[in-house]
Amino acid sequence: MTDPRISVIFSSFNGASRRLQQMLDSMMGQNLPFEQWELIAVNNNSKDETHKLLDQYEKKLPMLVVDHPRPGKSGAMNAALAVARGTLIVFTDDDIEADANWLSAITACAEANPDFGIFGGRILPNWEHYPQGDPLLEWIPMGSTFAIADQESCGPCDPTKIWGPNTTVRRDLLGSDVRFREDIGPLPGGLFAMGEDTEIVSRLSRSGVKTYRCAEAVVHHWIPASSVTEAWVQKRGERLGYGMPALFAEDIPKGVKIGGVPLRTWIESASWAGRAALLYPLPRSKKRFWAIWKYYYMRGYRAGLRRYASADVRSAQLTQEAAH
Repeated sequence: MTDPRISVIFSSFNGASRRLQQMLDSMMGQNLPFEQWELIAVNNNSKDETHKLLDQYEKKLPMLVVDHPRPGKSGAMNAALAVARGTLIVFTDDDIEADANWLSAITACAEANPDFGIFGGRILPNWEHYPQGDPLLEWIPMGSTFAIADQESCGPCDPTKIWGPNTTVRRDLLGSDVRFREDIGPLPGGLFAMGEDTEIVSRLSRSGVKTYRCAEAVVHHWIPASSVTEAWVQKRGERLGYGMPALFAEDIPKGVKIGGVPLRTWIESASWAGRAALLYPLPRSKKRFWAIWKYYYMRGYRAGLRRYASADVRSAQLTQEAAH
């Protein structure tokens, strides 16, 4: 049997109660013939009807369902990579809806740009309820908050501008050992480090792989109304900060540490905590929002330093990267 040109992989945790069916319907509508692609769906320890829904669509799509009982998106994605056969590997999420030409646009883009190994498409918001008249959307970082990448131009791009719901990598660059770091990425409940997709793309980029934006390849990322609040976005900032030491260890401040955290970071944290405390009782404003967001970001960053920046953790990570 001939291997497909594209393997689309995604993980779902309790997706049946969210947008998984819409995602699968959009895959049914792809204009690339089924024999040219496969869909690998990982049921990641779901407790709802996710497996039943995936089984229904497995009969309609060129799809393989993989069960991965250990919680964690990154481990689930690695389980999918272990069985993917396509020459192009597309990472996505279970809450996107893809344009009909999504996969054909990715194929055309990769064929037209053989010197590039990583391709990122456009990711547009799919609002449950658009917050009409709310200035929040003018204040927040749409990329790191909702994984929105809406640039309309094609061409070489910075690897940090390629986001998880629409990322393509040539399979030969992944080999048998370049995989997602399983200590980064979504986990049920509690604080986790964001950025598992950024980490693997950045790692490949540091090894010389070039990145390209394919604006014709479009998906729409579901944004529930519950996520469009200041409180939710600010807590999202904490997750972002938590992952930064793992993603960008070279940016960790040098010098004296107190409790595993550089003195410079403590000073910056105290500054933002003071601003947030002063502005919190005041009416909503961009200045108030950002002070509170930075307070949460720095709180996450300090926790991330303790988790990811210890000498033992960094030594193990560098050894792993050198082996690859």
